[in-house]
Amino acid sequence: MREFALRPAALLIPLVTAAWLTFPGPALAADPVVWRTDYNAARKEAIDKGQSLCVVIGTENCFYCRKLEGGPLKDAVVNAHLATNFIPLKLDANKDPGLAKALKVQLYPTIVLAGSDGKIHAFIEGYVEADKLNDAMKKTAPAAATPEWMARDLDLANKAAAAGEYPRAVSLLKGVYREAADKPAGQKARLALAEIEQLAASRVARAKELDQSGLTRDALDALADTVKTFAGTQAAVDATALVTSISAHPDTREKLRVRAARDLLASARQEFRTGKFYDCLQKCEQLAATYADLPEAKEANGIAAEIKGSPERLAVASDQMTERTAAMYTALAEAWAGKGQVLEAITNYERVVKLCPNTRQGDAALAQITKLRAGTAGSPVGLQKP
Repeated sequence: MREFALRPAALLIPLVTAAWLTFPGPALAADPVVWRTDYNAARKEAIDKGQSLCVVIGTENCFYCRKLEGGPLKDAVVNAHLATNFIPLKLDANKDPGLAKALKVQLYPTIVLAGSDGKIHAFIEGYVEADKLNDAMKKTAPAAATPEWMARDLDLANKAAAAGEYPRAVSLLKGVYREAADKPAGQKARLALAEIEQLAASRVARAKELDQSGLTRDALDALADTVKTFAGTQAAVDATALVTSISAHPDTREKLRVRAARDLLASARQEFRTGKFYDCLQKCEQLAATYADLPEAKEANGIAAEIKGSPERLAVASDQMTERTAAMYTALAEAWAGKGQVLEAITNYERVVKLCPNTRQGDAALAQITKLRAGTAGSPVGLQKP
């Protein structure tokens, strides 16, 4: 591993400001990246703070240096790493070639990630994408003593995020950050939160694109999913506000109403084709009642008429309704039995028997009645044994 300790006196001199890189405010404005231009001062600061160094070496006329500036070095997660775990330093190799020569830099830009002890952990030559730079920074970030509970919560948060359980991850990370905002553990939590925020923000951006393309319903669905999936993030708050804004527009409300009617009609058609006539009738009645002014309601009335005009289909619908009702009475009986109210449970099982005699549901209900009556022999019906 290379040593990033430049002891020769000729090299330990103040370095002039590099003109080839200019860094406007990063995405995380609350904690902007402040690029140093003096190697000696930056190295001392890294030692004093126990932080790593991120040295970007380039030249004024380097095309890929400018590409690095305009892309990866403006990335929100990279900026969070720089502001959290590194002392950032930029150098112009042409204006002061000492460090570049000592490190044997052959290609621009070159990024050097080094610990405060002078050990180089990453020597990245040429242009690098933000995700690879982010990975290198993660490996270089200094380890620090962390209380056991913070280490545990950070680990649980990382596992939750990996499993897509972002609300839990956000809650754990915020807890760590509140307790240790200015310590390494707190800064790790802040960085992890920034990564989740960036992912959630990309979902919001996608929803905006859908809305602008006229796919308002899809946009609202995407925003609703963002609110649920990334609860606790600022992006979720922004998504909620955007839902309110989109939904408030009169044209949007009408489009959503038409889309809802179409979706309901499509479901009714599918149920008609598959013989689920009872459910089909329910949806047709809903369309007729809620969307009477739309053409979907007219078609729904036609589908309902086909079912009601056919004794065979209507008989199937009636049987399906009976089965549905019997299932509800069975659930009610089980709920009463669970509370020890045996009389009420038996009454509902008897309703099932009357609705579905000589059927699987009816026979199951009879068996439960027999069991309940046997269990209450010698005790007043409807009272629980002590």
